[in-house]
Amino acid sequence: MPTDFPQSYRLTGVRKLTPTVKAFEFAHEFDFVPGQFIMVWVPGVDEIPISLSGPNQITVKKVGEATNALHSLKKGDYIGVRGPYGNGFSIPGHRVLLVGGGVGIAPMKALAQYGEKDFTSVIGAQDKTELFFRQYFPGLHMCTDDGSAGEKAFATVVAERLLKDRKFDAVAACGPEVMLKFLFQICEKANVPAYFSMERWMKCGIGVCGHCSVDPTGWRVCKEGPVADGTVLRNSEFFQYKRDQAGREVEL
Repeated sequence: MPTDFPQSYRLTGVRKLTPTVKAFEFAHEFDFVPGQFIMVWVPGVDEIPISLSGPNQITVKKVGEATNALHSLKKGDYIGVRGPYGNGFSIPGHRVLLVGGGVGIAPMKALAQYGEKDFTSVIGAQDKTELFFRQYFPGLHMCTDDGSAGEKAFATVVAERLLKDRKFDAVAACGPEVMLKFLFQICEKANVPAYFSMERWMKCGIGVCGHCSVDPTGWRVCKEGPVADGTVLRNSEFFQYKRDQAGREVEL
């Protein structure tokens, strides 16, 4: 059951994975489904949603005030946590192609580690310094924009080739929305079901405030998501525009 009031957990480990990404482990293990998230409260700063990369682990990229504050914490410090929330990955079939881009590698690591499927994996980043958690991905294909590790290609290019060469029952992915947009088009063309972990600004995390509701259906990323299948993606604002913290439309 999710914890709806913030619980204070001591950090038992902080690891720097890349120049911009750290993994934080805390003194509590959640019973979770890969793809679910928790609301993380940094006292005096903010509360933000972060996907679980393990039962007692979050993986955070430094991008703003709250994530910068998290990156300043050390082993023994405390954070507030409530959750886990949302719907995680529930994927039909057995042979699944995993695709993770950038910090989206983190929730895919949870699926690769705890999901019970025959996985083939693609992870991509701008360069080799931003690749992490490689050891957790079965059948791994790595790619970087500059060719400094693995293949010099976008993750979508590698995924498209794999979908042509092999038969998969489904694709599961998390990463920048532009990446997911093209990957979704590839999946539609290949007639392979797609399951993507999507991101929108959240405030409450429990489906009350409506801040993460998606046009035109009212589908809430925090409640019905964050994992969406093709039915939701095909008929929504996803891949057309994003929203800023005030809810205004922003071009991808």
